[in-house]
Amino acid sequence: MTGTQLSPPNEVASPTLKTPFSRQASLGFSHQVTNWLGASLDLTDIEYRDLPYRFKGNPIDPSTGKRRFPQFGNFRIWYGQGKANYDGINLGFHARATDKLLLQGFYTYSVARGNVLVGADEFRITSANFQPDLRGGAKKDVSVNPLDPQCAACFGPLDTDAHHRVTFGVTYSAPYGIGVSGVYRYLSALPFMIYSGKDLNGDGFSIDLPPGVGHVNEGRGHSFSQFDVRLSKDIIFTGGFGIEVLAEVFNVFNSTNPAGYRGNLSDPTTFGQPSKFAGDPLQGEQRLVQLGARVHF
Repeated sequence: MTGTQLSPPNEVASPTLKTPFSRQASLGFSHQVTNWLGASLDLTDIEYRDLPYRFKGNPIDPSTGKRRFPQFGNFRIWYGQGKANYDGINLGFHARATDKLLLQGFYTYSVARGNVLVGADEFRITSANFQPDLRGGAKKDVSVNPLDPQCAACFGPLDTDAHHRVTFGVTYSAPYGIGVSGVYRYLSALPFMIYSGKDLNGDGFSIDLPPGVGHVNEGRGHSFSQFDVRLSKDIIFTGGFGIEVLAEVFNVFNSTNPAGYRGNLSDPTTFGQPSKFAGDPLQGEQRLVQLGARVHF
């Protein structure tokens, strides 16, 4: 009787895997400052723990030139000790300046950090949707320290960590039944990973932090801003029947909004350069004019 030879594993589950959970605390306060102005303040603290993530866990031992487990290939470990923290403060106001003019706005300052950089609901450390030069098997699911994926340098800003967010809206009822409204949005620069692009420590991976870079996602790209305007006119014919004609302009100032920054330090021609702009898939609009009509009865 001969035994059956098992194939080497490609995926290994760590006993650290648990059910993820979060601890949340929030405090909100709102106040009517005057009979036309209201203000609000919200504080939020969230801790995500036991997040599952995966990484390639069989690096090369530089002292021997062989993998840590030489009988196996470059398998991935599913690990259960991912962490992320979110702390934010949000200020808002709502003002009726006149019977025809309404203003409202929000400002958020926040910090989001962790070692699952894509976010608390993902299992990959990095994502090519945020940083395209991390696409590919040699760069995907790679920790900057596969021997210690919980290292201090493995924690940094999440890919969505825009410290400053501003939203401002205005609605005005102009003469002749014309409605005017606009929305302005701003996000401060998002982070990106600066990595050497070379195997500095001989472990078989090129996602190593170069000298002077203390943690993952230390780079910052470009801020995002977009201003949208809408004009409307409601024409009533009889009873409740009428037509509302609309004209909308998105990204009035045609902001380019570069994103998707590349962080491979070994390629000076692309390092620190964006790969996406307004109008690209999953990005904001280029300047766009839209006309329409809506019938109501």
